[in-house]
Amino acid sequence: MSAHTKPVKFSEVVFVQQAKMIRFILWTVFGLCAFGWAFAGLHFILPATLPFWLGLLIAAALRPLTLFFSQKMRIRRRSAAVFATVLFYTLLVVLLWAVGLVIWGQLCSLTASLPDLYKTAFLPALARFFEWLSRFLSRFVPDLADTVQLWMQSLASAAAKLSTSLSSALLSFCTDLAAALPMVLITVLVTIFCSAFISLDYPRVMAALHSLIPARFCPLADQLKSFAATTLLRLLRAYLLLLLITFLELCAGLWLLGVSGFVSIAAIIALLDILPVLGTGTALIPWAVISLLGQNGGRALGLFVLYLLITGARSLLEPKLVGQQLGLPPLVSLVSVYAGLRLFGVLGAVLMPCLVLAARFLWQRRKTIFPSQPS
Repeated sequence: MSAHTKPVKFSEVVFVQQAKMIRFILWTVFGLCAFGWAFAGLHFILPATLPFWLGLLIAAALRPLTLFFSQKMRIRRRSAAVFATVLFYTLLVVLLWAVGLVIWGQLCSLTASLPDLYKTAFLPALARFFEWLSRFLSRFVPDLADTVQLWMQSLASAAAKLSTSLSSALLSFCTDLAAALPMVLITVLVTIFCSAFISLDYPRVMAALHSLIPARFCPLADQLKSFAATTLLRLLRAYLLLLLITFLELCAGLWLLGVSGFVSIAAIIALLDILPVLGTGTALIPWAVISLLGQNGGRALGLFVLYLLITGARSLLEPKLVGQQLGLPPLVSLVSVYAGLRLFGVLGAVLMPCLVLAARFLWQRRKTIFPSQPS
């Protein structure tokens, strides 16, 4: 040991280790509290205050348009806010009406053709399949022909019961939807009024929200607000890009398979792909099975390959696109999407990457939150 080296006392080492341990415990408690607040917010606070936050989000999105109309048309800001809000909801209603009309027409056409499809396609295809199975098994065990016939009758009976069960399930779904419709309409109306009132008094509302934040955290809150706005826009762009890619893949695949009306069918299936619980397999896999039973092996194979391609492309592109748009590594984005889906459902799969990104944002600015703590 050099003569100029100052010996380190045992008590100093213990003090440094205790300080590190205390800091670790504090950050662990802080993280658990933050997770608890986020969990409670997604499960209890967010559903109860959803119209207000949706209205605030819509008003914030319409703010640049309101200022533009106020400057160009030389009218008061409140009048410009009313004009921008009415224009936004008018265009939204027209768009939803057009899309809903197309989807409703396709669903009505499909529903009307289901009974004929069951009689003319499914039952003959099932009979041909069991006839082939009977011939194949008779080569090895001749006595199995009667057994296969019983199998066919049992499966036909099960299919009839399944049809009845599906009809009952559809009726129950429509009943539940009709029961939930009043609350949905109330939520929509409250959201519209909240967005209108917030747009009219946007500076006052933002000042009131700003006053609830301690002065020490106001600069951090302003940074977090701009960061959240940018993040939501990037997330929306990522999922719209995924939707467009899925739609183009479906259009190309169905066109190559010679499906008539492939554009509208691709649009409906692509909308299903937005929901991780459903996905394109909800439509493509049953379609492939029915085509296989109908002795259309080429189309069945094509639909199955199309499903594999779309599923593989989405599995590869979703973490990459969402991660790139949000600035997260693909592995972190994939884990956060899966965790959000498991914990909070479809909404959680969209919001969990945003929460992870917000946690990283706060961690990078922890000196602002705890200035006394060393980095």
